[in-house]
Amino acid sequence: MSPAVVILAAGGGTRMQSRLTKPLHPVCGRSMLAWVLAAAGPVCDGRPVVVTAPEADDLRAACGDAADTCTQPAALGTGDAVRHARALVPADADTTLVLCGDMPLLQTSLLRRLVERQRSGSDRGLAFATVVDRAESQGFGRILRNSAGAVQEVVEERDCTPSQLDITELNAGVYAFPTRWLFARADDLPVQANGERYLTDLVGMAVADGLSVQAVSADPDDVWGVNDRVQLARVATLMRRRINRGHMRRGVTLVDPDHTYIDADVRIGRDTVILPGTLLTGHTDIGEGCTIGPHAELDHTRVGEGSQVRQSVVEGADIGRACMIGPFARIRRGTRTGSHLHMGSFGEIKNSSLGSDIHMGHFSYVGDSDVGDGVNVGAGTITCNFDGQAKHRTVIEDGVFLGSGTTLVAPVRVSRGAMTGAGSVVTRDLPAETLAYGVPAKPRRPVDDGSCLQESNREEPPA
Repeated sequence: MSPAVVILAAGGGTRMQSRLTKPLHPVCGRSMLAWVLAAAGPVCDGRPVVVTAPEADDLRAACGDAADTCTQPAALGTGDAVRHARALVPADADTTLVLCGDMPLLQTSLLRRLVERQRSGSDRGLAFATVVDRAESQGFGRILRNSAGAVQEVVEERDCTPSQLDITELNAGVYAFPTRWLFARADDLPVQANGERYLTDLVGMAVADGLSVQAVSADPDDVWGVNDRVQLARVATLMRRRINRGHMRRGVTLVDPDHTYIDADVRIGRDTVILPGTLLTGHTDIGEGCTIGPHAELDHTRVGEGSQVRQSVVEGADIGRACMIGPFARIRRGTRTGSHLHMGSFGEIKNSSLGSDIHMGHFSYVGDSDVGDGVNVGAGTITCNFDGQAKHRTVIEDGVFLGSGTTLVAPVRVSRGAMTGAGSVVTRDLPAETLAYGVPAKPRRPVDDGSCLQESNREEPPA
């Protein structure tokens, strides 16, 4: 049977100085707890058990169907926390992994090694992860060995003597226990002077019981915990490097990986180039052969192959292939575009559907609109979609040419092939293949060979 998993997440997290429960703080697009659950998932068939504090309603809600939760009524130490998980751990689980909810860098490979080592002895003893010679102890306990090199016990840093503090082999706080032994002996953990029971005391108890106790070495970068915002920033940096290396190995060019910020759930196609200062978050999906950045921000956005997004902000949008966006453009949620959109500087699109082969000039705004193929949106053109109480839609059909500075007051429809003169204010539907100009814009004549553009800004002489 696969091992059970218990995740300790009941700490107060007071050093975070936050209303948010500590394990829910995000690291590269996922909470710290979500990272730990993801590492444990391939090792555990059942649902992990997360031990929470009584007031951690947000943490219990975040677990959802991904984990079972139990409450540690009072902050009486890690050993006491494990005791409260007992009722939710399957009785037939031969091994129980005990992890910390604030260690997002944990990797599945380390957990598998721990389980294999725990199960390898004839007495199926205890295995725990260690790290050696790390410059910062981070409050980890020291591992004491006898003259033969066998593990004897773990001493918490606060209880170490000066000579013990010089020991560089640290207990990383990640364990694989024989399940029955763990819960039989957890009740026997001594109560310390501060009223707490330490999980680390189980190491010495296992030695006394004659169990095989094995220390498993861990990559120092995999076992950083988080107690404050400084440490949160450190693990985020390490996680970004891990994510960025993965993309580069899959054929993505990151010109400056140390200044490229990519969340865990972002997908990027081969031969795409990500320029410095770019931030890719959420479930963003970028096709092959794109250029993104510099200094672009994309959130929950799809970008078709061969597109360019320069120094722009795109959120919740679907961008077609071979598009050119920016610099300094903004595309907001609910926008879908076809291929070959050219969007100039300081343009904005919101909650709109755009066809293919559209040229949208700079300083333009298209909101709550449906735009057909082959449309020219002249510089300074805007759709007036809000009347102060409700939003209204604008429809711009195929082949429309909107002159610079056109204002479309929704709800309004500009029919196929129509054209507006510069500065027009369109308040009524325009028929197909007509030229309209003025304030308010009126249809003047059918669109001809283009000569009408020369007089599109002139008013008709008074009658």
